[in-house]
Amino acid sequence: MNWLEKVRETCSSFPIFQLTLSEPATFGTAVTFLSVESKEIYNLHKNLVDAVSPPPELIERYIELDHFIPHLTLGQTKWGMNEAEIIEMKLAAREALSPFPSFDVTFVRVFDIKKNVPFEDIKLAKLF
Repeated sequence: MNWLEKVRETCSSFPIFQLTLSEPATFGTAVTFLSVESKEIYNLHKNLVDAVSPPPELIERYIELDHFIPHLTLGQTKWGMNEAEIIEMKLAAREALSPFPSFDVTFVRVFDIKKNVPFEDIKLAKLF
């Protein structure tokens, strides 16, 4: 948990920013997600990875930095959906969720990956 304080420090100096959700897409037939449009999210991601300083094999394994694709997951097969449902969800999401909203990103949520529950919400800086 030594990394958590570094994440808190990074977030405390990164300004709140706007993000726009956009077109549904998939990672193969395992995950359906909404795309994300924001220059700032790439900078925040890089700053967080730099703060945590994972070894190169973990950066590769978890698809970080240059391979990072910001997104909002809608559903995935590891949560019980089948491949046909993933594709169906992608098509339904385009119609059901459009027009896609924009919103301010004000915090980073850290998850307990063993329990898949929120662990801590860390506020971003209010630098207006």
